Amino acid sequence: MFDISGSDTADQSTDIRQVNNVLKAAPSSKIEIVFHGKAVYALVKDKTTVKEKIDDLVNNKHLVIAACNNSLIRLNLTTDELIPSAIIVPVAIPEHTDKREKGWSYIKVGH
Repeated sequence: MFDISGSDTADQSTDIRQVNNVLKAAPSSKIEIVFHGKAVYALVKDKTTVKEKIDDLVNNKHLVIAACNNSLIRLNLTTDELIPSAIIVPVAIPEHTDKREKGWSYIKVGH
C-alpha cells in the first residue's frame, strides 16, 4: 500500500514511478495507492497532472487507486469530480491499518 498526502506533483509522479518499478520487479503484486489530504487533487478531473499515468497503471496492472472521503469533504470536493478509476475509502488511516493487519506493506511517499 502506497500512501500519499501532499499536493506536490513531484511526489505524485514519484509515487507512480515507484509503483511501476514494483510492478516491473513483481508483476503479480497487489497494490493500492491511497490519496488523502491535498493529494486527492491528483484525482480531480480538472486539476490532475498525473491522470494519464494513473490510467496507464489502472489499464495495464492490477491495482486500486483510492481517495479518502474525509479529505474530499474537508476540501469541498465531490466524488463526481474524480477521475473514473478512483474508488472512495471512508478514511485513509483505517484503510492503512486494516491492510497492514492483513499483511500488506506500507510505503509513505514524499520528501
